[in-house]
Amino acid sequence: MSTKIIGNQISDATRAIITALTVTEQINLPNLNQTEINALGTVALGTIVYNETEKMIQGYLPDVNGPGSPGWDDVGGGGPSVGEDSIIRTNGTTINENLTIGPSANNGIEFSNGFSAAPITIANGRTVTIENNATWTLIGVDEDLSAYRYFNYAAVNNHLRMVAGSTFEFGQTKERMISFALSSTVALDHSQAQIFETQNPTTYTNNFTLNFQNVPNIAGFMYVAQVLIRQATATSGNLNGVQINGQTATLNGGYSPGNGYDLLNFFFYLDGATWRVFLNPQGFEDND
Repeated sequence: MSTKIIGNQISDATRAIITALTVTEQINLPNLNQTEINALGTVALGTIVYNETEKMIQGYLPDVNGPGSPGWDDVGGGGPSVGEDSIIRTNGTTINENLTIGPSANNGIEFSNGFSAAPITIANGRTVTIENNATWTLIGVDEDLSAYRYFNYAAVNNHLRMVAGSTFEFGQTKERMISFALSSTVALDHSQAQIFETQNPTTYTNNFTLNFQNVPNIAGFMYVAQVLIRQATATSGNLNGVQINGQTATLNGGYSPGNGYDLLNFFFYLDGATWRVFLNPQGFEDND
């Protein structure tokens, strides 16, 4: 069953739920200024109006003011811009919502890569999460950006890229550490973490190979990783070699297993078709 409405047949005070709507001419949204919108109070999620003050169509959406706190937000089209045919795209300087960049959270491969013009500040309590195999590129200028604040609360799962000359400023940092069981060949997912530690203490006494996986095969970058091994005895196995993405790397440096903590600091880069790995080991006593 359908109802056809022509002209001004619905009063301004009418509230209705429409499950399907076909428009042959146009829909005129309520034209309200910011004071009038504020006076509406809590309305149904999905309500849309034209904000005369902001010159934007806005919707009443969930989590705008934080988790579980709905509010009014702009209903975007192609994003803000200036000039004819949107010749210059623009963005704000503060992220005040929780965002995830990537195809899984946004249901489409077209959400794999994003970019913003710096500087960008992520407000306290907000998080920007970058899915594995997704990127967020911040575009800045080649000048002193030491005053720029990019991340106060950022959960980054994969690669965050910035142009040369940009600077990160953190209030606090922490890195994910993944535990593993020592064996003949250990696969370490470099896209998930750069710090790894054995399930302590290791009783594995044979030699072993470390295989760092999911490292981008891109030249011109130095990659780092740290492996912490807690030895059960001084007779534990030695490092046989290092692989990058399953490919045997050229290893420079070695170490002799201790009887406490062995911290293996790796630096590696792609030289043509060859991965070159540099090892700087450190030994620490076990004071437990």
